[in-house]
Amino acid sequence: MNYSEAVSCFAEFGEHRDDAISIMLGAKQQLGMYSLSVATFKQVLQRTIDGEICIADLELWANVLLQREEYNVDELEGSLYALSDPDVMGGIDEAKLTRLLTLLE
Repeated sequence: MNYSEAVSCFAEFGEHRDDAISIMLGAKQQLGMYSLSVATFKQVLQRTIDGEICIADLELWANVLLQREEYNVDELEGSLYALSDPDVMGGIDEAKLTRLLTLLE
């Protein structure tokens, strides 16, 4: 997996995201090379609601997307911030994720 594939893999919560993070940490960050789409964000939320992704992993994912320069998340920054700091939402659970998903429709 090359750097560009690693950036995409992590953003899309791919199967090899741990390998992707290792690759990203070993490379120079490229500013804004991946724009997180609403569709991708919604897919990750749905996978969390479906039990494929645990809440702790969702929180880490949101933190990485907010902190790494590779990601352009302007449109979803507020939602990612809420996911990265569960206290903002009074904790994260399936009902809150479902409401967030509905708001994105």
